[in-house]
Amino acid sequence: MWTHAKDIKVIDRADGKAKVYILARHDGFYEYRGEAEIQGDEYEGVYWSPTEISGLFASAHEAERAAFDDVPWLRQQNRALPDSD
Repeated sequence: MWTHAKDIKVIDRADGKAKVYILARHDGFYEYRGEAEIQGDEYEGVYWSPTEISGLFASAHEAERAAFDDVPWLRQQNRALPDSD
């Protein structure tokens, strides 16, 4: 799915219509990206669209904590914050 990075964790929204990927980039940094299911018109149908793209982080833990801080549905989903590395 990504050419510049590898998924190391995927966090799904409870309804399955959004997700956040924690990515390990090939350059040694980490980031997160979000996407959501979008209902298009009769020609497009349902598709997934990007919703968040983070900056760069020194660790996967930092990227995941930032996602919990920045992505509203993650905060509302009442998940525990990830443990430290």
